Amino acid sequence: MRILGISGSPVKNGNVDLLVQQVIKGVKSKRVKAEILYLDRMNISPCKSCSKNPEPEFCMIKDDMDIIYDKLKKSDALVLGSPIYFDTISAQMKLFLDRCNCLTPLVKKNNRYYFKSRLKRKRKGVIILVAGEKQRFDYALSTLKGFFIWANIKFVDKLLYSHSFFEKGKVKEDKKIMQKAFDLGKKLWSAKL
Repeated sequence: MRILGISGSPVKNGNVDLLVQQVIKGVKSKRVKAEILYLDRMNISPCKSCSKNPEPEFCMIKDDMDIIYDKLKKSDALVLGSPIYFDTISAQMKLFLDRCNCLTPLVKKNNRYYFKSRLKRKRKGVIILVAGEKQRFDYALSTLKGFFIWANIKFVDKLLYSHSFFEKGKVKEDKKIMQKAFDLGKKLWSAKL
């Protein structure tokens, strides 16, 4: 089994990164292969909405999304993590999601249009969201669940973490939430498709 973690936080080793890492530790406790990609450290261009089917490639734009497409294709499960900014996902996560439009392109056959999923094999996934105490999770959660549907990923569970501090990495002091993240990794590993 291969697990792919994707952090949409611009804060290196911040709360989102630490929680994604903790979920990955939980999965690795089951002796599976896992890795994390940090979107803020990758070169990803915005979607151009070109409306072209790039097959056999995933996208017409050549950048670090090619790395992500390859790892998505090989993965069995996904851990998505994002901070909440203005009640939704980070710009880094949104950029990634927009470029995943080509995972299910619109194709024409016999004068009819339909969406063709390019990730045939079903995967499973979990979502991690971190927000300030007055922010909402529902918009971001809805967006990421929508991506899971689009990318043929079964939603297993979520970890929503709200805090009242602004210190980088302070989540590691919250033993309960760190254990919850670790347990979420084990749950992801054992979840049925």
